[in-house]
Amino acid sequence: MKIELVSIGSELVCGQVRDSNAPLIASKLTELGFNVVNHTISGDNSEELKFSLQAASGRADLIIITGGLGPTNDDITRETVADFCNIALVTDEESVNHIEELIGSIHNQKYVNCLKQAKIPEGSVTIHNATGTAQGFLVNFSQTNIICLPGVHTEMVQMLEDWVIPYILRETGERKERYTRVINTFGMSESALDEKVQRIIKPDQNLSYSTLVKNGIVSIRTTLCNTDKIKANSILDNIEEEVCRELGVYVYSKRDETLESTISEIFSEKAITLAVAESCTGGLVSNLLTNVQGSSAFFLGGIVSYSNKVKENLLNVPEKLIIEFGVISAEVAKAMASGARERIQADIGLAITGIAGPTGVDGNVDRERPVGLVYVATAINDELECKEYSFFGSRIDIKRRAANAALNTLRLALAGKVTKQRKH
Repeated sequence: MKIELVSIGSELVCGQVRDSNAPLIASKLTELGFNVVNHTISGDNSEELKFSLQAASGRADLIIITGGLGPTNDDITRETVADFCNIALVTDEESVNHIEELIGSIHNQKYVNCLKQAKIPEGSVTIHNATGTAQGFLVNFSQTNIICLPGVHTEMVQMLEDWVIPYILRETGERKERYTRVINTFGMSESALDEKVQRIIKPDQNLSYSTLVKNGIVSIRTTLCNTDKIKANSILDNIEEEVCRELGVYVYSKRDETLESTISEIFSEKAITLAVAESCTGGLVSNLLTNVQGSSAFFLGGIVSYSNKVKENLLNVPEKLIIEFGVISAEVAKAMASGARERIQADIGLAITGIAGPTGVDGNVDRERPVGLVYVATAINDELECKEYSFFGSRIDIKRRAANAALNTLRLALAGKVTKQRKH
């Protein structure tokens, strides 16, 4: 079965809102072994939507549309689909009752416009929306089935899980079991990583892999389908072992997890505590760590030392050190890590300082200290270590990559070290 996705909304076309529906639908259907062949975004315009439907109906056995089922004039999906299929719209009485009950319970009054959402193409199947007023439906056009779902993400997800996926599984015998493994890495470029992985993974009709890059993290997703579970796991185990051996310390996880959750596991295992000092990342490292449930067990606190005075007064960074080496330097980063450790009384100190841009220190261009230059330091067992990084991109991009680099530096620094706990 070939499936095509169509997302409705001028706000999506203009980039004002990011589409969260299509990626989720595509991911779930792909994992189930179905072939998602295309994704189209159409504005709130009937002619544009008809054009998209005409193209999609020539490629796919099933079209899934999200959005445009609301009560306002720019919600044109149901009328357009009915017109495209040359079918009249009729009122589904069960949907009318549901909408009136829902609206009444919330607003204690009737909204006539909402009853528009009870209309479906004649002869179609209603897909009831348990939590909202926008009813979905399935209609047949020639050799293609069209499913329409609301754009509200939570409502769409529930209807997808409760009705759409069971329908697809029930109607087709093409389902293939798919088995997936994810390896997460940091510190190696996508191209260099892919060159190494190509030597190990030989894609065929059943085996494939892809790489995803986000904020310096490169994830390798390997998928095997159309085979039995035992054989699949054996093949994927061997691939995983070879890839991890080839990539070495660049691998931080063999599961679909974040750097911060990996760090949390390490600290939990070692029963040690952490203090963070941040400059260029402005608290982003601390934010990532505290996003992990249970981080209070190891993360004692952080200091955002954006100014030199804060570095001097709260972290005890000597003024002469800043004058001699500059605030963006390995020496200052080490002093910050040591200062955070001592000030907060933690076992481990982590510090980051750098230039996020778009200009250099004090708004000047410095070739010796270009935009994207970042230093990450650790204080472990009274040993001070520092790594230098160079990032590119926007100010936000550099901050995000620098934060992940800080976490990865901490991960590598902890590897193999026996850390003595501080007595509090």
